[in-house]
Amino acid sequence: MSRCSNDMNSMMVLSLTHLGLLIATAILLSVVLFFIFNNDWQRTAELQAQASDFSNLLCDTDNSFFERINTYTFTHKDYPYSVRISSEYIVLSAPGSWQNTLKVATKFLIRPWPRMSQQNWTTGEDLHDFLTTTFNHTGTQNDPLSSQNFTVFLHQLNNTLTSLAKEPLNILIDKPIFIEKTFLYYDEKKYDFLLLYQQ
Repeated sequence: MSRCSNDMNSMMVLSLTHLGLLIATAILLSVVLFFIFNNDWQRTAELQAQASDFSNLLCDTDNSFFERINTYTFTHKDYPYSVRISSEYIVLSAPGSWQNTLKVATKFLIRPWPRMSQQNWTTGEDLHDFLTTTFNHTGTQNDPLSSQNFTVFLHQLNNTLTSLAKEPLNILIDKPIFIEKTFLYYDEKKYDFLLLYQQ
């Protein structure tokens, strides 16, 4: 019994070894978790920056006093991500480090009108051609629509925006997206549209 009580070195060495291993393991785990969470945080910040840039460009285009077209190209990243747009939100999502999905949604300050290429019209010029075919008026300042025709057209707009709220438009991130401000005239009044489309 006295031999065990006097032999303190082996117990001390064993305790220090275990303590050292525990500290080293804790440090390694901390570093790994830091890199994983830092990676997710960085991806989320990058997605948020793109959503904000796009939303700001929408506002800049809408604040213009004349018809114009701007383009926005989403940045290439070393990870896959997707972009979906409705008339109220842009949502960017990417895979996270824990088999989760990172999502960033930004609400627009204005309401754009996303258009798909397979619809009967896409651009502002297409819109005026469509109005000519449908109502026999271009909807321009020199050839305005009647109030009745404009009401019918707005009803179509509202139906489209409702369906986009349920099923947002998927954006191809390797192609530019066009933001076009165009005017529609009816009964000496002017209505602004902000169209979003890809070609």
